[in-house]
Amino acid sequence: MKDTFQREITYLRVSLTDLCNYRCRYCMKERGVEKKSHADLLTLEETFDVISAFKSLGGKKVRFTGGEPLVRRGAVSLIERVGRELDLEIGLTTNGVYLPEHIDRLKDVVSLVNVSIDTLDRDKYRFITMDGNLDDAIAGLVAAKKNVDNVKVNAVLMRGINDDSVKEFADFASDMGVTLRFIELMPFAENNAYDKFGISATEVIDRYGLTLVETVGNAEYYSFADGKRVGFIRPLSNKFCAECNRLRLTSDGKLLPCLHGEGEIDVKPYLKDGNVEDAIKEAISQKPFCHNIDGGKMQTRRMNYIGG
Repeated sequence: MKDTFQREITYLRVSLTDLCNYRCRYCMKERGVEKKSHADLLTLEETFDVISAFKSLGGKKVRFTGGEPLVRRGAVSLIERVGRELDLEIGLTTNGVYLPEHIDRLKDVVSLVNVSIDTLDRDKYRFITMDGNLDDAIAGLVAAKKNVDNVKVNAVLMRGINDDSVKEFADFASDMGVTLRFIELMPFAENNAYDKFGISATEVIDRYGLTLVETVGNAEYYSFADGKRVGFIRPLSNKFCAECNRLRLTSDGKLLPCLHGEGEIDVKPYLKDGNVEDAIKEAISQKPFCHNIDGGKMQTRRMNYIGG
């Protein structure tokens, strides 16, 4: 499946829910999520049908996200079914809290787990997540590491929260035997978190005097003088849109060609007609060459409505 810029689209990120057990300040409103009705959401059966159609068109990888994907009832069963019936690489992005409970069922089908931990400071963690417990996230990371080969820690880079503890984070990741990536905080139209916490990865890289080691996918990996490594994903300071190979499926059934694009395709009518492949082809045809955040065009959905 190639888009109009000849990029091969092989990766689908699937948001199973916009709900979460946390209320991270950069992701959703302080009061939490306005819960959608069941009629607004894709059923898990419909979600499977979209993933199956994506696979039939040449898809190779699916990543399940949220909100927090594991708060969705039946999420683990869906992931198991995709693992049994579809030959796809399966990833999971989670805050880790529910991993100890579900890892035994997930370990045989999920090959990549990203655990979101934005700070190693318990008070800051509680502040960012609105009363989350860092120990719960660490327990989830430990469970993932014991059962899955490819485990990463994702941290949203935030001024005044974790930009002064990058070396501490790198030491922690090295001790845990996991890969660490900091992701630049992106501005969203209905969230002023970027104004409060936004910082360029370039500033942090220069501050610590880091040395570029390699680039893998959309992540650049840097080394400290002692050899400890840290990755940066820089959608703002170093656009990597030219290599983008993904679509996003929201929990309410919208295919997004671009995280920060305005276009979206409602898959529900296509599901009723049995032509889901046509919805996917349409979304791919609408995929822009790059986001235009620097031109002032930002996503109006909040991040929890899109998927991490």
